Amino acid sequence: MDTATSSNLSGRVLAAVLAAARQAHGEEVDASVDPIAAGFDSISAVQMATVLEEEFDVECTIVDIFDTTSLGELADLLVQRIDAASGR
Repeated sequence: MDTATSSNLSGRVLAAVLAAARQAHGEEVDASVDPIAAGFDSISAVQMATVLEEEFDVECTIVDIFDTTSLGELADLLVQRIDAASGR
C-alpha cells in the first residue's frame, strides 16, 4: 500500500472512531483521550464498537476500546485489521 493510500485510510478510520465516540459518549472527544479516563462505560463502548464494526467490517470489541490508551490507538488497531482483512 502506498503512503497516500495508507494516510487516507488512517485519516478516515480516525474520523470514524471520533464520530462513533462522540455519538456514544454524547460529547466531542480528542484522539489522545483514554476511553476509561474520559468516562466511557460499557454501554457507550458497546455502541461505539457496533458502529465501527458495521462501518469497516472488522472486529472491534469492548475489550479493544478499553485496552487502548487513546482513541487514536484504537484507530491504528482498526487500520491494522482492515489491512489484514484486505490482504495487504
